Amino acid sequence: MNRITILVFIAGAAAQGFPSTCPQGLPQNPNATIGVCPTDFTLIGPELEAIHESKNAPTGFAVDRDLNIYLTYPRNFGATPVNVAKATGFASEEPWPNAAIQNCTVGQDPAECFINVQNVVLDALGQLWVLDSGIPPGAKTAVSRGAKVVAFSQAGLSIRNYVIPDDFFFDNMNANDLRINNTLGAGGYAFITDASASGSLLAINLDDGAVTRRLHNTTVTKADPKFVGSYNGEPLYAWNGTKKSYATTGADGIALASGNLYWGVLASRRYYFISQETLINSSLSDEGMLSAVQDPGELGSEQAGFSADDRGRVYMLASEQNAIYYVDTQQSEVSEEINGTPPGGTGPVPTENYFVKTLVRSGLIQHADSAAVLDGWLYFCTNQLELSPIRQYKNVDARKGPFRSYRTWIGRGPAV
Repeated sequence: MNRITILVFIAGAAAQGFPSTCPQGLPQNPNATIGVCPTDFTLIGPELEAIHESKNAPTGFAVDRDLNIYLTYPRNFGATPVNVAKATGFASEEPWPNAAIQNCTVGQDPAECFINVQNVVLDALGQLWVLDSGIPPGAKTAVSRGAKVVAFSQAGLSIRNYVIPDDFFFDNMNANDLRINNTLGAGGYAFITDASASGSLLAINLDDGAVTRRLHNTTVTKADPKFVGSYNGEPLYAWNGTKKSYATTGADGIALASGNLYWGVLASRRYYFISQETLINSSLSDEGMLSAVQDPGELGSEQAGFSADDRGRVYMLASEQNAIYYVDTQQSEVSEEINGTPPGGTGPVPTENYFVKTLVRSGLIQHADSAAVLDGWLYFCTNQLELSPIRQYKNVDARKGPFRSYRTWIGRGPAV
């Protein structure tokens, strides 16, 4: 097509009424062409209600039975004065459970103070659990007795510390996210994702404190080689000044549902699940454990936190899509025919029938990181992680606070 033909074509398109401005009410026009207006990429799902505003970028989020909000401000990129905070208002906070525990002092037992808390979660008994990676700012490995899980009452009283032994620190183990099953075994289990480049899953027996680490350095827990994600339309690398590299975060988000443990690998678009009973089976070989992992396929986004509800729905915080995805794991919740299986019914959804859908998509969702379900609401925090210095050329900090936490109505309760 030559230049004259192009000009004639453009003139003809204008004469036929091609809009020069965005027509009003276009989304309601069933014959409208997608892509006429910049707003054609519409919001999906229910409204988001802002519930808290943070000066610093949080990674962890919990809400207790009295609707108190808790956030964690990790020290992955430097020191923060408060590691765990409780909201006292929309934009105000106080150290939780107290100010003294926030920073270890010289000579103090690292098991009794916070070093680098990654998340705080509520269990089915109303207890709050804090996960501390034990890795000081600038370090790559946890300090002795620093990596731990601590159970607190809602009033902030310490119930018990579970220290991860030093011999688990090999290959820069990085305890990242946590979920609690109070009913498994004699006294329950804590499950932890290891976000190191090699990745792994840890389980702590809450009865005797025994720790196991499985699936270390396997394809199902480690990052994709040279993974390049995308955020707000921009490709993402890892940067050291002008030296380009790639994100290496392994197993990250975690949820418990339908008797399984679900997790995602952050520097990838992959997620997996395995039976909780299988994961804690210490007699199972490494090969047997890996073969027991279920692979439903990619979910279509880099993702951080996972959560789940009391009807077996698993929520995935899809940062590349400014969205929260979900997948139903119980057949009774399925509303479409998938691979010849009709909607409804009983029992678990077959792995090959997992169908990831969008719960909500909005420009407000700037890297949702941790989520919690309570009283019909899905709560989550945001932190613009991909705009932080390590993901930006010349390590520019492109984040713009304050960082907001939201909730959206789902009409469901927390996973039990």
